[in-house]
Amino acid sequence: MLKELSTFTQLLDADLKEIGVEPREGLHIVLSLEESPEGELRIADQFEYALYRRKKIDQNEGPLKKCAAWARAAWMVDEDTNKCIDKTTKAIHSCSPFCLAIKRQNLVGGKKLMERQAEGKPIVYGSLKSYFDKAIEFIDGVEKEQAKLFIDSLNSQEKIHDFLSRIDKEEEKMIVEDNKYKASGYKQLKEGEYVIFYLNVPLPVYKSAYDKYLFDKIFSVNLFNTPKGPITNETKGLSAFFNGLPDKKPFLAHKTASFDISGRITAEDALALVEFKQMVGRTLPNPLPIFIFSDELPKVNLRQNLFRIFKEDAPKDWEKRKTHAQIITELYDKHKDELGNYYLLYYQQGQIKDFDFVSRFEYHLRDDYNKQDWLEIKNIMGVASTNKQIKTYHDIRDTFQLLTAVFTPLIGNKYLKIDNFFGDIDAKEYIINTVKPEQHLTMTKLAALTYRNAVYDYVYKSKRDAINHHSFWNMVVSTFSDDLKYERDYQLKEKLNILFSLNHFFDPENRNFNGLYMPDKLEQLTTKTMQIADSRERVPLEDEYEFAFIAGQMIDYLLSLSKTSDTSHAVLEGFLQKTDIDLFKQEIIRVFERYKHEVERPANLFKNRVSNLMREIMGYFPEKRIDLKKLQVFILAGYFSPSFIYTKKQTDSN
Repeated sequence: MLKELSTFTQLLDADLKEIGVEPREGLHIVLSLEESPEGELRIADQFEYALYRRKKIDQNEGPLKKCAAWARAAWMVDEDTNKCIDKTTKAIHSCSPFCLAIKRQNLVGGKKLMERQAEGKPIVYGSLKSYFDKAIEFIDGVEKEQAKLFIDSLNSQEKIHDFLSRIDKEEEKMIVEDNKYKASGYKQLKEGEYVIFYLNVPLPVYKSAYDKYLFDKIFSVNLFNTPKGPITNETKGLSAFFNGLPDKKPFLAHKTASFDISGRITAEDALALVEFKQMVGRTLPNPLPIFIFSDELPKVNLRQNLFRIFKEDAPKDWEKRKTHAQIITELYDKHKDELGNYYLLYYQQGQIKDFDFVSRFEYHLRDDYNKQDWLEIKNIMGVASTNKQIKTYHDIRDTFQLLTAVFTPLIGNKYLKIDNFFGDIDAKEYIINTVKPEQHLTMTKLAALTYRNAVYDYVYKSKRDAINHHSFWNMVVSTFSDDLKYERDYQLKEKLNILFSLNHFFDPENRNFNGLYMPDKLEQLTTKTMQIADSRERVPLEDEYEFAFIAGQMIDYLLSLSKTSDTSHAVLEGFLQKTDIDLFKQEIIRVFERYKHEVERPANLFKNRVSNLMREIMGYFPEKRIDLKKLQVFILAGYFSPSFIYTKKQTDSN
């Protein structure tokens, strides 16, 4: 993995690496050099400053854009305070002779500083000399003389706060001149925001010093470096990229290994990995396709197109950038035959959650049963759209449409999204009503936790064995209880449509339905229901599916006769909990007896239909014992399908 990430990063152009670099939140102060009348260099009396807060202040305002680039070339590696130059307090987070970065909480009046003083611990002002002494070792020549001037202007508490006082006085003056002016000085800083001083020198000067700092920090430890001595690009050592030694964690150490470490990488690769880590959460898409490029022309063209997309998107806000799906779709249109042999990396909350090889990406879908190049969700359950018209589903032609049209309705959160495949799921995302009593989609959340990795593998890696007949069935059926509990009829009907329409795609042998192709079977069940309802002679039930479907129709009709205001499906759940067919029939009889007077009213035009259907339900005796749990979807299909009382009588035409 490390070599692939290093090679990928080295191939990215320099402009792309700089895009999206954001200033740190806090007060940025830029000191400049000038010549005195005597011709000597000195720190200019005038300086620039600007306050930055994410989403509130434009990051291109004043000197902020330059400050962002300087800070990137002057910051501790991996945000890791163990890699600070300031070893005493670890409060100085810069690592350059041209930069000084300290959080407000560690300066005079800050909570952290007062805590350290109360505990008798060293404070940041005492670390200034050792910090600058170490930082200046990273440069020589003219740059060293320039850095000394910068250091001399900031090497004490008094000098630092002189600049900050001047800024606050300037801000107070601005408020006097314009009472609508919003102050943005040191006094306005929050505890966790930074005060950062910079020397205005070219970015390459910052980078030159930073590279020397990095050489000492890019390996986890320098104990295993080879060859020994000063680190060069060719030096090999233990990678610090999401890696560390278990010397302080004995339970993580290999007890029987004959070697100290598993491998080494070059310093050049280690530097590239530092760059990659800086970019992956900022500039690059997630998941990130990392292609194994060759020098063959088709692969070169693919690489150029991929990097062009990255570069076009990087300056945009996250919400406006192309998604992984859009990037792959664009590449597929131009490089269908080359789209494969790449790694896929998923990065979340500072961690690599998944890294896997995709040998070939299967973009298009094929329905072998129906011999067509798309999947079709049939509106078997009569789901209505927002305008109360029968909903028409779009054809599903590619794997990303499958994610949106199938997996999202099954296990998506209340925002109809599946965008968290590996991290902790916020329980609030599965609470659909925050007003008391809250409505928790407990089983839907559990299904998401159980199957989201499989969905990710299926959609993004084309692992077609990630979801089989068993997992597809459970993904659908396990969430029904949430929908019944909170009267989510639309969602439940849609899930039944998905299950019946697409089971054959995930379950080619239709094992979930004993080999039955469900769109045809459901149509037959509806027809059979009306044949029984309107026939003057007995039309016996032929199998348990007909029994379950017609029983669902009857339960729906009987419960619709209730005069109570309760429209929930609580009574239905009593039927669904039955596993024995005799007990199930008894429950139907019990409810029938409750509403018998309504059924047998002379004005009831449907009593003959009810009588015919009840006769066949009660007269059905299977040859072998059946588990009603396995027929639950047919009971629900009957219950939620258009009722037999609204279906016109079938007539024969000669």
